[in-house]
Amino acid sequence: MAETRTLQQAVLGEILPHVGRRSAAMAGEARVSPGRRRGASGGTVAVMSWNALRVPQSVVKRVGTGGCHSPKELRRQMKYILRDEARIAAWSNQIGIDRVFGERGMENVITDWSASWCGAPKRGHTDHIILSFPKGTEAELAEAISREWAQEVFGGDYRDRYRYVAALHCNTDHVHAHVLVDKVGMEDGKFLSISRHSEISYDMMRELHAQIAGEHGLVLNASSRLSRGIMENAPRDTDLQAARKEGREPVVAPLDPESRALREAEIRRHAEGYRQLAQLAGMGLASDTHPDGWMGRIAESAELAATNLMKGMPVKEGFAEGVDIPAAGADVIGRLIAARETLQAEADTAWSAIQDMASGAEKVELEQLFAGQAREMGTLLGRDFLADHSSSVSPERDPYSVQGIAGLAARAAEEGNPLVAEADAALGRFRAELARVLAPMESRLEEAGSSIEEVAARFTAPHRSEAQLEASRPVDAQERSDWLGLERDLQARARDVFAGLHMDRDLLADLARQDILDAGQGSRLADIATLDKLISDLRQDLRDGDMDQLAAGRIDPLMDRIEDPGLRQAVFSELKAIAAVDADDDIAGRDSEPAATYRTRIEAFERAEERGRDRDDTSGDYGL
Repeated sequence: MAETRTLQQAVLGEILPHVGRRSAAMAGEARVSPGRRRGASGGTVAVMSWNALRVPQSVVKRVGTGGCHSPKELRRQMKYILRDEARIAAWSNQIGIDRVFGERGMENVITDWSASWCGAPKRGHTDHIILSFPKGTEAELAEAISREWAQEVFGGDYRDRYRYVAALHCNTDHVHAHVLVDKVGMEDGKFLSISRHSEISYDMMRELHAQIAGEHGLVLNASSRLSRGIMENAPRDTDLQAARKEGREPVVAPLDPESRALREAEIRRHAEGYRQLAQLAGMGLASDTHPDGWMGRIAESAELAATNLMKGMPVKEGFAEGVDIPAAGADVIGRLIAARETLQAEADTAWSAIQDMASGAEKVELEQLFAGQAREMGTLLGRDFLADHSSSVSPERDPYSVQGIAGLAARAAEEGNPLVAEADAALGRFRAELARVLAPMESRLEEAGSSIEEVAARFTAPHRSEAQLEASRPVDAQERSDWLGLERDLQARARDVFAGLHMDRDLLADLARQDILDAGQGSRLADIATLDKLISDLRQDLRDGDMDQLAAGRIDPLMDRIEDPGLRQAVFSELKAIAAVDADDDIAGRDSEPAATYRTRIEAFERAEERGRDRDDTSGDYGL
């Protein structure tokens, strides 16, 4: 079972020893309004909890060959879904009101629908949707859910209002509803479109099915295949049906290496989400007064789900047979949401405690730790949870952003990177020199509630959150205006310090390469400070005649000096442009090429190198 952790450990790590103790709210029963509006059903918390407990998935399918092209096809299809041996209920919605439907109305419906048809749409003038339910679902319950679902999807809330005929069947293991829909809108004449780009998408229909089912006391889930650890493509419905008839396995389109890598990364993110869910459920174990034990089951199941995903297995692997579903009255998600709200309250308390600290580097470090924890928990708790702490300020808006410093900080913290020691030493030299440059401003910074140590720590942090930036600025309008001007002055001085900072060439080349990859769409090579610094370093090392060779288009002088071929091309381009500038002119105005061109080249060399490694790798291990 997942380890029970305090709120501080789960959300705030070890930020402050006196913040994050369990509050009284966790000790009592969760109070969640029983009448939550549709769409506020717990979000990611609910989806991942139901995945961990293997709650049945919502099944909403469109019959690939179900579109009717003529009144004759519509009559044949309506007879099929209304046949006596399968049908146990039938209803129709022609004017916005559900009515019991009998065979006597069939011809009227066919005449009315086909009268508005025009053209020859590829998929036909109608759609045939099947809404399926888990084994054991009572017919009356399935009918009530299906009626409400169809009215919600096709009754006018999305795109237009559409006419439909529906029937409930119980002739298979799974009770299911057939819905035949006329694709011509009744109010605006908008043609019905069902796709992932449309207002009416498969995801929307499944999520709505699960929500309405939940309101009727039937627990269903509507999660993605990747969140369940299923990486491979799903077979097409048409081939699935053919495979069943022919007694063969359905054909599944293979994944290309790039798609597989993207899906593996997404599954890793889901695995982290399950670990966070296990922590969230585990926090309620000691104080949960309910005897049903659902928090413990979710904590254990979510931990196993995370382990499975990291091994490349689906969520359900290793579970006992059968599905354990909470009763509607258990309100398991409500209790998890209550725990999430408590996390928010205690996080706010921790942030206030950090802001009450004396100015200094430790305060900035704790702010950074807080932002990192907020980003990690955002997978489970949603984008709105501590949003100002989890979102980083863009470099364009960040007054503490100095190109190259973020890269230095990242490398100094990267375990196993051979450049760690040099990056850390360079950061130390930057802080010391910046402190020396800012010494005359010490009293001004102290008057504003800051210090040289704190400002230096802000500049050497890899990034800043919106909340950090806002907290560092005065509230008073005039004081704030003065401080914003001071920020610009501080940034200019920090950039000058970085420009004169000595660094090992391998480290500088690594930083320049990454900055080219991260450069904005309109950036030129000359705009990249680390590349400019690398070129200045190289120019001091070039021998007599080397610049003449470069100007003539020969890259030989750089072959032994720059290892990465993509970066080498970028340096070559800039040195040629510098060589073309007249001796009396400023090289800052040189004809510099777009950074995007060399980002593409660096990425192309990376892919070629990766393909070479793949050919050498004969292990066949595709585990995550």
